Amino acid sequence: MFTSSILTLLLVGFQGSQDLSQVHQLTNPTANCITNNLERLVDCFDKYTVGWEYYTQETYDTSQPTPSERTAWLDTIYDLLDVVDGDCLSVILPDTLRGIYTISQFKEDSTDTSYCVLSEVKGNGTQYDKGWGLFITPATHVPYSSRHIHLSALHPWYDLYTPQQAAALFKSTNARSLLIAGRSRLALKEPTKCTPSPAKTTYYATDPAHNKEEPLYDAIRTIYRWQEQRHGCPSDRCAYIQFHGKGASACRTDHIFISAGLGNDDDSKAWYDDNTRPAVRLRNALREAFPGWNVSTPADSKCTLTATRNVVGRFLNGVRDEDVCTTSSNPSLVTGLFVHIEQAAVSRKSDSYEAWEWALKKTFEPTGAKPARTKIDQ
Repeated sequence: MFTSSILTLLLVGFQGSQDLSQVHQLTNPTANCITNNLERLVDCFDKYTVGWEYYTQETYDTSQPTPSERTAWLDTIYDLLDVVDGDCLSVILPDTLRGIYTISQFKEDSTDTSYCVLSEVKGNGTQYDKGWGLFITPATHVPYSSRHIHLSALHPWYDLYTPQQAAALFKSTNARSLLIAGRSRLALKEPTKCTPSPAKTTYYATDPAHNKEEPLYDAIRTIYRWQEQRHGCPSDRCAYIQFHGKGASACRTDHIFISAGLGNDDDSKAWYDDNTRPAVRLRNALREAFPGWNVSTPADSKCTLTATRNVVGRFLNGVRDEDVCTTSSNPSLVTGLFVHIEQAAVSRKSDSYEAWEWALKKTFEPTGAKPARTKIDQ
């Protein structure tokens, strides 16, 4: 478990006064991740990702949350987002989740910042037992510093180092939430029944970008519901940002390719002409942060990694939940909430984090900041 000498871990997944030796016997991921650094914590949990071709259809079905477990998990995510007083244990873990998940309070020594962590406690020694995902949110809210940007990494073990990158930027930008998938997209090597696969590509059942039955899809919907009930998601200071990694042969001229879930048709390209869009603002900031790199959107690149079939993106882009498997969004619906990032390996390295931090802070205002004055205001 997270040792008390390094960080505060407050277990609520176990009842009564069980001693630490009993807790160690019951947990694997939580027990073995000992650190005082958030990126290293996420890196440790990343090692428990359910690996490639681990599931059969039967074991996958068993690992999926029951309806009551799914509801309890999502309710806990929602309640943790409400924590602003530094007390993660004000959220009581539902009985349905006891022995599966735990709520803990993690303190980052370098910044003296605390975070609420919802993590799985059981595994087989090398990987999660369930793999629904890892959720982290700040335990306090700091006006004029916190940003309502929600970061996620959907493809651990495939888009290498994106969980660690997302964790580092979540911390350095004072973002609102961090969500990391707990399963490899190839954990069940069977095609998803949700999103039809294009030619020469297969979307698998354990890919939360293409299967709405994956718990992570519902987790992002829950974060969205929480955000909408708190004054919505104004584009100057709020977005849902997915970090992905592309292979060297994919879109080889682009170091970073940013899309909003729209394609390469003329109407979609025209959407990016508006420099106030979050994806466009981030592109412009990243061009400043990484001079000499090719940072693009569909408006200035032929890259086809546009995320038009991403079910999370479709939902955030106005497609009804019941239609996300089969229906793409269109420019008339897209507001810019969804920011999808494909990037080369060099962009995911730790020595790129500082430039990424600068670009994200330039793109998104902190909460409580006054809106920039327009010429009319002046």
